[in-house]
Amino acid sequence: MTEKDEKTVEEAIDEVAGTADTGLKSVKEALAKAQVSMEKARDAMQSAYGKAKEGSQLAVEKSRVYLEEAKRYLGEAREKAATTASKTREQAEALYAKSREQYDVLSDRSRELYSKVKERMADADLKGKSDQVIEYIKANPGKSVLIALAAGFLIGYITRPKE
Repeated sequence: MTEKDEKTVEEAIDEVAGTADTGLKSVKEALAKAQVSMEKARDAMQSAYGKAKEGSQLAVEKSRVYLEEAKRYLGEAREKAATTASKTREQAEALYAKSREQYDVLSDRSRELYSKVKERMADADLKGKSDQVIEYIKANPGKSVLIALAAGFLIGYITRPKE
């Protein structure tokens, strides 16, 4: 996969959100249709209330039809919700796997850098350097005092307040 084909974490999250939003819209539509069918069934039963037995039978039949329709729409809503949840889960798992892979790469690089720094610090041998400086001072006390005076003057000149 080239770098252009790979998605950033934000793009993957946006894709998951878009899929979830689309799925939820279709679930909402199916639920709205079921709501309408149940309202029609309720209206049919209410209109049958108080009418003769023949009219009531017709209203009961209409109510059954509307309730079956509502049941079908609720089933569609359940299927769409399950599909949306499945797609969202798959995308989240892919995003997790990609993030984990990036974490592992960064972790390995960090370990390598730490090892290199540790090796360089071991090679520096600061105690040996300080021993060499002390030997130089003992061998050349006059030069050492002049170097210290020059360094002190230079540091004092640089750090003094400017007028």
